[in-house]
Amino acid sequence: MSSNRIIVGAVVAAACLGVAFACGPNFPWQLLDNRDQAVADPVGLGFNFEASRLVAAPRDRLQLVEPRDPTWGNYDDKSTPEVVTSERTEAQSDAWQGLMTDASLDAKARLAKLAAARSAGDGEAVLAAGKGLPAAVLDYIAGAVEFRAANFDDALRWFQAIDRLPADQRRLREVAATYMQGRIYQRLGEPAKARAAFQATRRIAGAGAPDPQGLAVTSLGEEALVDLVEAGVSKPEWAIPPLTTDAAARQAMIANAVRLYAEQASRGSKMALLSLREVVRLLLKDAATLRRAAADPLIRRLLVAYVVARDGSTVWEEGPYGPDDEMVVSISEAVVAQPAPAPGPDLDRLAALAYQTGRYELAEKLTLQASGPLGLWIRAKLALRRDDRAAAIKDWLAALGALEQPGTQQAIDSESQTRLRGETAVMKLSQGEYRESLGLLFPVATTFWGDVIYVAERVLTVDELKAFVDALPPAQPVTPPSDDSEWWYRVQPTRELRELLARRLLRVGRIPESVPYFEASSSLKRGRSDGATQDEVRSYLAAVEATRPGSPFDWPWQWVDRAEALFKLSVMTRQRGLQLMGTEGPPDEVALGGSFPSGIGQSSPNGYRDTPSKLLGPDEVRRFAASAPMPDTRYHYRGVAADQALAAADYLPQRSQAYAATLCWAARHAFASADLAKAEATYRRYVATGAYQPWARNFGRECAEPDFAAARTFWQRRLEAWASHYAGSVQRHAVLVASAAVAAAVLLAVLFRLRRSRRASAG
Repeated sequence: MSSNRIIVGAVVAAACLGVAFACGPNFPWQLLDNRDQAVADPVGLGFNFEASRLVAAPRDRLQLVEPRDPTWGNYDDKSTPEVVTSERTEAQSDAWQGLMTDASLDAKARLAKLAAARSAGDGEAVLAAGKGLPAAVLDYIAGAVEFRAANFDDALRWFQAIDRLPADQRRLREVAATYMQGRIYQRLGEPAKARAAFQATRRIAGAGAPDPQGLAVTSLGEEALVDLVEAGVSKPEWAIPPLTTDAAARQAMIANAVRLYAEQASRGSKMALLSLREVVRLLLKDAATLRRAAADPLIRRLLVAYVVARDGSTVWEEGPYGPDDEMVVSISEAVVAQPAPAPGPDLDRLAALAYQTGRYELAEKLTLQASGPLGLWIRAKLALRRDDRAAAIKDWLAALGALEQPGTQQAIDSESQTRLRGETAVMKLSQGEYRESLGLLFPVATTFWGDVIYVAERVLTVDELKAFVDALPPAQPVTPPSDDSEWWYRVQPTRELRELLARRLLRVGRIPESVPYFEASSSLKRGRSDGATQDEVRSYLAAVEATRPGSPFDWPWQWVDRAEALFKLSVMTRQRGLQLMGTEGPPDEVALGGSFPSGIGQSSPNGYRDTPSKLLGPDEVRRFAASAPMPDTRYHYRGVAADQALAAADYLPQRSQAYAATLCWAARHAFASADLAKAEATYRRYVATGAYQPWARNFGRECAEPDFAAARTFWQRRLEAWASHYAGSVQRHAVLVASAAVAAAVLLAVLFRLRRSRRASAG
């Protein structure tokens, strides 16, 4: 088992992570779903961030080279595809110039001999197959072949042969040969020689010898494994001699192993991060070993980082851990039993552990003199826990302000900084500082888009939101998604907030103001429901204007024109209502393309809580109610379309086909919005006042197109039919026509009065 291979490969799948992470198809993290719990939760720090900063990164020439998959298994002599590629690159270049025993070999011949040497069965066969190549290259391949066959004595002989070559020849494989000698001494159970070889590897590489495989950095982990094995903490797959070291020596070895892994991690090694995590797991197997190891400050910092690790930050996560978790209890007892560190980052992290494990009195003591972001953040949570909201908000703001001080930007990882900002926004919201809350959330909108939606759409007034949007910098160009992996959720905060405002303005009837906030063209594809364009909104505005009366004395045929305009408006509303006036969050969920009834944003100020939150703003509930769409139902624009179709029917002759058809479409839109009561009432109106239509057998489900042209001549045709039926002679016909004309004039006057009063009540 190799240094960074003490991880054997378990990968824990984590779903719906975080306190307020809505389960669903990649729904985002939302703090306001349960704001009281969100701000009370323990602080989670990124384990990778913490572990990679246990020691400062050295400034030297050593380079990191790791496979992309940090759990990738045994690679023996590092004969990975990367190694073979490196050898082939050398063979095709001038790197071997003056080192080959056969200078006549061209690149093609060198590659062929290299492949033959790699395929040989033993060391001697390697030399025969690769004759003419540099001696160091062949000796190294020979050693690698024997190493893979577990012929360690023979392998060691070949690798040591490189040490005896002239300096200019051995330089080519000096680092690799020394490293492999350390690997062999590991297998042979000679820890002192293994350590010496790994330390020599780093020394030689640091002096400038080629190290294309990054073996010098890898040797840190290999040496750490030697310590862990000799200390009896790790059990490798090869045989080892009986342990002879005492407890103090074993403790020193464990501490040194952690230091080596920490140095490797500080250079960016993911494998070292996995190994550090595994070291903690190994220590947990023995309470006495854990307690002794915790006396070392570096190990204590590692243990704290392990407990307060935010879930999901690495491929090896099993949190979040609660205060009653057996592992948490073991580590916290071992850590707290040690003297507290001096005020500073270590003390703040110890306070985070105390808070997470429910040791609130200890956390209070540890944060008394806090001045850094983490300590102030913990102190804010403690203040809120004892219902001192003023002190809590003061410390939340102080913690956020501390991040902006020089040298503190890296005090906590970026995800923790985002969470701190989000929690501060929640507290601002509770104080009624709504615009300030949105101002804190907006820079992290891609994380807390659901919370941004809630504040912008349901808490701020339209004018407050408009002032906020107008103060934003111009939206940046969108990078289209490379695939469909983010088909529904690809937030471009400024652009999306502008469109949220645009749709909200249109919903409240301020259509002309909304136009500039929509996209200018439809060429922009955002990976979610395509928004309406400015031209489309102008067309909608024109349709609205067409529904207005032209003058106070419209003639009956002009009523039909108005009815037709209203019906066309209802069609536009039904077909493009989501893009024109849909809510970003509930009930329409434009953010989800309308595909889900919930998931982003909140349908209640209390989120999913059954009881009111203690952190509601002073008038937040009133503002939420005032900003509701009308009707406040799923796909609310379908209800708007139904009302527009009903209004169209009011201006049509009741016995006309157009009257029945517009009622049918109104019922259909009502059905689509799940308003069964409105659909039923519309059907009863048709039965009571409309004429039989053969297509109306499935009323509200299948509808004919309204015949507005026929509606315009409806009364004229009725009078002509009446006159034709009752006229017996030309003279009598003339008299009847004259009588009909008088009657029609009287009827029109009556109808005009009735229609004017109905229009006044309908708006």
